[in-house]
Amino acid sequence: MNRYGDEMLLKMDRDLRLAKRIQEAEASSGELMTQEEVTYGVRQGLIKTEAEIITLNNHQIWEGIITLPLPDHLVKVPRGKLQEGRNSHGRDEVMWIDEQKGISLSLSRSSHPLHVSQIEGMGSIITDQMRTLKKDAQWLHEETVQGDSLIVFYGESIQPSTLGMAYDIVIVTSVKGRAVTGNVRFPVEQLHLWRLLTRAIFTCSQMSENRNEPIDY
Repeated sequence: MNRYGDEMLLKMDRDLRLAKRIQEAEASSGELMTQEEVTYGVRQGLIKTEAEIITLNNHQIWEGIITLPLPDHLVKVPRGKLQEGRNSHGRDEVMWIDEQKGISLSLSRSSHPLHVSQIEGMGSIITDQMRTLKKDAQWLHEETVQGDSLIVFYGESIQPSTLGMAYDIVIVTSVKGRAVTGNVRFPVEQLHLWRLLTRAIFTCSQMSENRNEPIDY
């Protein structure tokens, strides 16, 4: 068989194994929640599943420019530790983690201007770059969603991690006319809840003055 045929067989095998992992993850979620149920829970500050009870509280970042409703089991990484060994290039970064569960949420605000009309385009550029850099990742879905205050691009993939297979969601949005990028990562076994929870967090996020300001050109 030629090289192209071998690569196609390998891709088919990976896709089948990936589909099986996703099915197993969703089956282990018990009674599956809908996006509407999870979003309602985030607004109320409480989500109840068969496996756990998640409480959420609002966190203001970047001098109160934006407020995120986050699960209490996520711990904010101290700014000094976050910047160790990094060249931030003028970026203002924040991160929350749950080391025990292997969950992380990080956001980075740059000085790069980004109009709301450019969010989807920038998201596609970033995911295209990551496809080239991360050959072992399988990209599954991209979409742009309007929330209460933010328009958010989501780029979803499954990637190998030190804890096994991880589900990774790239985030791109615009806050006060500046580009904000980041990602949410969690074990594939947490797929159903955390995929919905990620969207709910950013859907319910609030900007000061409750609007996405355009850039003055």
